[in-house]
Amino acid sequence: MSSPRPLSGTFVTAARAEHGQLAARLAEAYERIEHFETLATQARSEAESLARLIRDLEEMLGIAPQIAMCEIDGELRGERLREVALAILRERAGDGTPIHYRDWFDALIEAGYRVVGRDPLASFLTQVSRIGRVEKIGRRSGLYRLRVAA
Repeated sequence: MSSPRPLSGTFVTAARAEHGQLAARLAEAYERIEHFETLATQARSEAESLARLIRDLEEMLGIAPQIAMCEIDGELRGERLREVALAILRERAGDGTPIHYRDWFDALIEAGYRVVGRDPLASFLTQVSRIGRVEKIGRRSGLYRLRVAA
């Protein structure tokens, strides 16, 4: 077998120039990603703030039920846990994308809620298994998603 031919100086120069241009474009792409992620975070925060204001106004106007005591202190159990868990699932994976139960549970905790029970994660799993709009994917995958409407 013959050894590979050495690269020409012209080719090496052109390849290095191309490498530099690609590296610069990659850095710009990462900067754009960071910029848009920042914008998305700001928009999400604004939307959450607006949703809270709307909910407060609806409660004052009597067009929505007043906030439950369990919601004030962030403790969740039973039906209220299922409602909040479903709302978070719709927010995080509303398009039917699977979500792992630990990520789902973590999102609930990050939103400022506490699951009541000796083992909060087990209580969470028990309650979400009772949500009719949610389906488990596989037997031991730990993945859940919104059930596709028939």
